[in-house]
Amino acid sequence: MMTVSDTCNDCNRELTILVAEDNEINQKVVERILQTAGHRMDLVDNGRQAVEFACQIRYDLILMDIQMPLMDGYEAATAIRNAECGMRNANEMNSEFKPAIPNPKSQIKPVPIVAMTGNAIDAESEKCRELGINDCIGKPLSPGQLLAMIEKWTGTESVSPAAGQAQKDVSRPQAQESCAHQPVDLARALREFMGAKEVLADLLQLFTGNVRTQINAIRQAIFRQDYKVVAKEAHSIKGAAGNLTADKMAGVAADLEKAADSGQAEPLRHLVDMLEKRLQQLETYLQENMYLFTE
Repeated sequence: MMTVSDTCNDCNRELTILVAEDNEINQKVVERILQTAGHRMDLVDNGRQAVEFACQIRYDLILMDIQMPLMDGYEAATAIRNAECGMRNANEMNSEFKPAIPNPKSQIKPVPIVAMTGNAIDAESEKCRELGINDCIGKPLSPGQLLAMIEKWTGTESVSPAAGQAQKDVSRPQAQESCAHQPVDLARALREFMGAKEVLADLLQLFTGNVRTQINAIRQAIFRQDYKVVAKEAHSIKGAAGNLTADKMAGVAADLEKAADSGQAEPLRHLVDMLEKRLQQLETYLQENMYLFTE
C-alpha cells in the first residue's frame, strides 16, 4: 500500500518526457521550460519517430504536437495506444511500427499523452479524447500552464524550486516605445523565458531567419497554387511567433493560414506582404535594441 510519505516522495521526482514537435522554435521553448523544471526530455520532430521512441522507452508523459510530418499527432497517438494494448497485427498497426525493444510496462499503464495545438482547444478536445489523448494544451505555451498540465497527469511537481520563476533580473526593459507599438513584447517574453536574455536573443534571431525562408516558400506555393503548403507554413509561423510574443506577426500568420482555405491568390499575396512587413519591423527592432539583451 502506498503511504502519504511515499506519495510525497514521488511528487518531486525527475520525469522523463517525450516531446514530439517539428517547429525548431517551439522545441527550444519546451526544452527551456522542462530543463528549468528539472525534468529530462527526448525530442523527436515527427509522429513516426514518436511512435518508435514510445514503443521502446517508458515515458512519464508525452507532449504531442498535432501537426507534424510523416505522421500527425492523431495518427501517432493512435499507434501508441494500439501498441500499448498489444494490437500489433497488420490490420491494427503497420508492421513498421513494431518496437525493436518490447515495452511490457506500456501494457500495464498507458502513458499520458497531452496534445499541443495552435488551434482552438474546444475544436480539438473531443477528437483527442476519442483517440486516447488525455488532454490538450494551447499554443503559445507558457511555463506555468505547461508545468501545471504535467503535474495534473503525473502527480509530480517540478524538481527545481525555481521552476517557472525568473532566474535572472527580469525587470521591464526600458525601450523607447510602449510595447503596444513594438513588434515583440520583450518584457513578457523575458518572463516567459525565465529571464534568460541570451536564450531569447538567440531564438529571436533564429526565428527571423526561419520566417524569411518560410515567406519565400509561401510565395512559391501561391504561385504553384499549393495552398496546403501555404497553410502549413503560416501555421508554423503563427505558433513560433506566439511563443516569442511577436503577437502582431502571429495575427497576420493566423489570417494567412485561414485564408489559404479560400484558394484565392490575391488575398494571400496581400497577407504575405503584410507578414513580410511585420518581419522587417521585428528585424529593425532587434538591430536597434540589442543592448536590451546584454544589460
